[in-house]
Amino acid sequence: MAGMRSLGEIADYAELPGFVSIASHGDSPLIHLNANVSDKLVVLETRNSHFAVLACKSAHAGTAWFDAVQQGRRLGWTLDGAYTCADDVIKTFLQEHVHEKDSVISRKRDRQDHEVFSRLVTDSVPLEWLRLTVSRVMDLRASDMHLEVRGDAGMLRVRRDGLMRKVANFPARMVVQGVAAAYTMLAQEGTRTEVAFNAGMAQSALIALDLAQGKVLLRYQSHPTAGGFDVVLRILRVGQQAQESLPRLEALGYTDWQCEQLIQASASAWGGVFIAGVTGSGKTTTLCSLLQHLTLGHRRKIVAIEDPVEYNIPGVSHLSIQRQAGGQTVNPFESAMMAFLRMDPDVGMFGEIRDSFSGTMAQTAIQTGHKLLTTVHATSALSIVSRLTSEQIGLRREDVCDADFLSLLVYQALVPINCVHCSVSADQVLPASSLQAYERIFKIDPAKMRCASQRGCPHCAEEGLQTNDEGHAGVHGVTVVAEVVPVDPNLLALLREGDDLQARVYAMGQRKAGFDEADMRGKEAWGHALYLVAKGQLDPFHFERCFGAPALLARARAMG
Repeated sequence: MAGMRSLGEIADYAELPGFVSIASHGDSPLIHLNANVSDKLVVLETRNSHFAVLACKSAHAGTAWFDAVQQGRRLGWTLDGAYTCADDVIKTFLQEHVHEKDSVISRKRDRQDHEVFSRLVTDSVPLEWLRLTVSRVMDLRASDMHLEVRGDAGMLRVRRDGLMRKVANFPARMVVQGVAAAYTMLAQEGTRTEVAFNAGMAQSALIALDLAQGKVLLRYQSHPTAGGFDVVLRILRVGQQAQESLPRLEALGYTDWQCEQLIQASASAWGGVFIAGVTGSGKTTTLCSLLQHLTLGHRRKIVAIEDPVEYNIPGVSHLSIQRQAGGQTVNPFESAMMAFLRMDPDVGMFGEIRDSFSGTMAQTAIQTGHKLLTTVHATSALSIVSRLTSEQIGLRREDVCDADFLSLLVYQALVPINCVHCSVSADQVLPASSLQAYERIFKIDPAKMRCASQRGCPHCAEEGLQTNDEGHAGVHGVTVVAEVVPVDPNLLALLREGDDLQARVYAMGQRKAGFDEADMRGKEAWGHALYLVAKGQLDPFHFERCFGAPALLARARAMG
């Protein structure tokens, strides 16, 4: 049509043009539409005596569209332009500006309408902000995002390379709307602790998002704080991309001897391999790497029970469960465990032993001849026994400290690795007294120690990721440091008697190699980390942040 300016397609509600009134809808429309196109076509008065036409693709340039344009021109108005819109953009616009304000129009709230409404909310501006923010965090190679609201301001920080880093500030209103929409509308069925978002309560949920990088699952946890609230989102890749991102044990950071112990213990016919560590230390990744190794040859039936499934491994039957906080009458872990025992498995993987029920079911699985791989929250490999026999889990020590129950005890942590392109000699950063402590107590050559650079370099510094005032930011990636304790009759006897201190002395007494050597027998996780310090791969600053200063370690471990 002569003089008409086409402005293209609008895919997002935020892209709609500004307007002063809606000419085609309401009690007294200036432009009349046929009923069959009233939800597909909108005419806006954009400014005095000017108008624009919004239309779904199915209605654009059709008979009703031309009629609406002619009506506008008969009013003496000038056509500013025409837009084609995604169906949900039109529906969102009508829901926001017409249907909720027009008492004449009433729509049935049936199932179909509910699905339309859910789709509108999914494509809303707050959720689009959250999607873009999660995508941005993933592009930064971060695994966790922290949204911290205080007063009118919100801050986004991420955990990358084991360190907390600031990314951006947002208006608090934007953060609240984004997380509220995600929690209320997108949380998976049965995972929300409350029906709707409430910043004044601790809440958790699992939220699925479709992003350009693929489908992800967000493990959502919020908690009120003084002056606001925090939301922590763990980003879990799902589907094929999760499988492709699963590294081997060696790539995780385990040494050759540690890999040998893990593989031998997991391949044996009895007992449990228990892996301890703090939240976010990569325990599940280690378990799944072990499972992947066990699938070779397809000789075993392997069943994994997880909350939720983080890696989808071919050859493993994954049973995803969703535990709820409070108010649930049926434990979903129970039905999954009953199914596990009936599925004739050779190997089972339980995501975590955290309570009396999961502890009892783990014991049942092991005592009925099933190999078990699982995780426990504990502060060292040997403290796994104390955790399993604690009041919260409640297993008997004489049952746990049995050769048929325990195959291997493991504790792991994650530490940041120096960027190979910009790390500097430690003597340029640390005082001589600090270097001498490492040399005197641990017999490490200070000349081989290196520190992360203060601000990083183009190889490790990411645009949009702010460095901390404390420096030591030149790191790239993380690695596992681990304590791996094989179980033998002498160790079991000490643990069974409750002599945990002597059991540690016995286990650490197996160490024959120095801290600058790769042999990890008898070394705790900090000993593994010291080996990385000795090789120049771990900054002593980050070592001490995780494990303490050399003098403190020496006193605690009765050394030097």
